[in-house]
Amino acid sequence: MNPMPDAASLKILIVDDRPSNIASLRQVLERDDMSILAAGSGEEALALMLDHDFALVLLDVQMPGMDGFEVAELMRRHPRTRDLPVIFVTAINKERRHISSGYDVGAIDYLFKPVDPHVIRAKVAAFLNLKRAQLAQAELVAELNAANARLQEISDLKSDYLSAASHEFRTPLTVIREFCSLVHDGVVGEVSDEQRKCLASALRNCDRLAGLVNDLLDLDSIESGAMRLSRERVDIAALIRSCVEDFSGRCRGAGQEIAVATGDGAPVPPVLAAPDMVTQVLVNLVGNAHKFTPEGGKIAVSARAAVDMVEVTVADDGPGIAPEDRARAFEKFAQLNRRDGPGAKGTGLGLPISRKIVELHGGSLELLEDDAPGCRFRFSLPVYSHPAHLAAFVGDATHSPTGMIVPWTLVLLEPDPRAPWDPAALESDLVALVRSSDDRVGVVHLGERPVNAFVLKTDAAGAASLAARLEAALGKSYPEATPRLAIIDVTRPGDRSVLDHPELIELQPVEWKGAVHV
Repeated sequence: MNPMPDAASLKILIVDDRPSNIASLRQVLERDDMSILAAGSGEEALALMLDHDFALVLLDVQMPGMDGFEVAELMRRHPRTRDLPVIFVTAINKERRHISSGYDVGAIDYLFKPVDPHVIRAKVAAFLNLKRAQLAQAELVAELNAANARLQEISDLKSDYLSAASHEFRTPLTVIREFCSLVHDGVVGEVSDEQRKCLASALRNCDRLAGLVNDLLDLDSIESGAMRLSRERVDIAALIRSCVEDFSGRCRGAGQEIAVATGDGAPVPPVLAAPDMVTQVLVNLVGNAHKFTPEGGKIAVSARAAVDMVEVTVADDGPGIAPEDRARAFEKFAQLNRRDGPGAKGTGLGLPISRKIVELHGGSLELLEDDAPGCRFRFSLPVYSHPAHLAAFVGDATHSPTGMIVPWTLVLLEPDPRAPWDPAALESDLVALVRSSDDRVGVVHLGERPVNAFVLKTDAAGAASLAARLEAALGKSYPEATPRLAIIDVTRPGDRSVLDHPELIELQPVEWKGAVHV
């Protein structure tokens, strides 16, 4: 890492065609914490600026050949000198129009000769301090960037190690489990009851180890930012019913009762979520309830609308969590002081992973504290809306764990009402038209109108080439159709403001005439 330049390395440039003026200013300004360079003409000054890093330029206005205004104008055109502060020093150009001209070409101050020594010393000191602050900030930014790069490198190494280790674990673990299962089931010969119990314990621990590997990979993917969502309209009530049905057999075998609590009977609105990930949260919470609920106990899963969110509650009447352990409920690898029930011992990662998944969706997961017996966990998810879906469709596709900005373009395609196609039915066919594995295809709504949507890892010019592929795919089937198309740059968050009101997005008509014009 390069050290920050010390104060003595700071330089100012005096530009004046009269050596006596340069000598006078040098005498007034000279001090130990800076060095002074001088130029007798505009041309010489510009050459010095390209070779040195100055903190300030004191520039005479009236000089033969190139005057001060011309020098300042040329400085603003070059990237190296564009932001270099300039103070004009003059004895004759005191008219308002000359002063305005100085500020127009980028001067930050205008002093008149004879210069008050106290004033010019104070101004120069202020700009030297500003330069020092800029150097310190630049060094800090460099240090932060280097630290961030190192952290990213370490995170990548950790992810690579976990991925490689999981592969190395899974292959022998699968073999071990398969052979234990063959012996346990008597496929290769009779086994005693005692042997079967030992093998059953081995099988349970194989499953637990496999679960630990999967949980570690999930947690690493979430914490590193590598996990990409794919949110859509989800019938949360149907997911709950499916989860309860999946657990009903196990719960009956353990003497437990599990049911969907209907509450007040009000319909539950759909949510904007990734269905597989929400199912993972439900399975974890219901699985914990099954694990710690004793024989004869009850498990209830319910959902209700709450303003812009849907709240899902998983409750059991088991032994609950001790008050001193509640604060640790969502810590990684925490083993809470709960009496084990019929389920297998957990990894201590299920609740932390579930909370992070819910937070990725913009919701929250909490352990409710009340006087009710057992445990009650509640998580929330945003209610589905068409504008939120479009924003999530773009945001999920363009998510970058490193924060790097790369070109992304949204393409929206609306069928012609005279020769319509069904956007949902067409979605699978359009997947073949994308060129990158990072590109996404889906169906979103502009207002109430369903449209096919592409998020492409390219700029708008590259996305325009999709039009030709669309024509080849759709032009033959719908030769008389005039679909409507929009290409929108969504590279930076600020550019996505159009997504706040998607019903106002304007799509332009295109025709299949040998080439689609966008």
